[in-house]
Amino acid sequence: MTESELLEQFNVSICEFSSSQWSRNGFIDPINRVVYINGDLDPEIRLKVILHELGHLEHNSKDYERLHEKYEAQANRNMIHELLVDYLKSTDIYDFNWVRFATQYDISTTWGEAMIQDEFRKIQQTVI
Repeated sequence: MTESELLEQFNVSICEFSSSQWSRNGFIDPINRVVYINGDLDPEIRLKVILHELGHLEHNSKDYERLHEKYEAQANRNMIHELLVDYLKSTDIYDFNWVRFATQYDISTTWGEAMIQDEFRKIQQTVI
């Protein structure tokens, strides 16, 4: 999925900033539906950051500090799910290997293993 397709699907816009302006990769303004992204990121990282930030769309910003870990995990799960959907368009579902997927998208196997496998099972159940 291309960046423009994602923006259209989620009805959001992008606003770029540079590393000299801010030292983070990105954040989202869910009220105005704007993803702010570091324009200096490599395309692969940029996509992951956008997908992660889209995972925050439905989060209540008033609860973010209290539910920080939960919200970040949900945003990471969203990123993994969307990457998996796109990955499986060009990979036979029967040949899926979560380690190969994690390596391709540079997702830590420490925190990513369970999420990758859970999201794969969810997708698999809808396909098979």
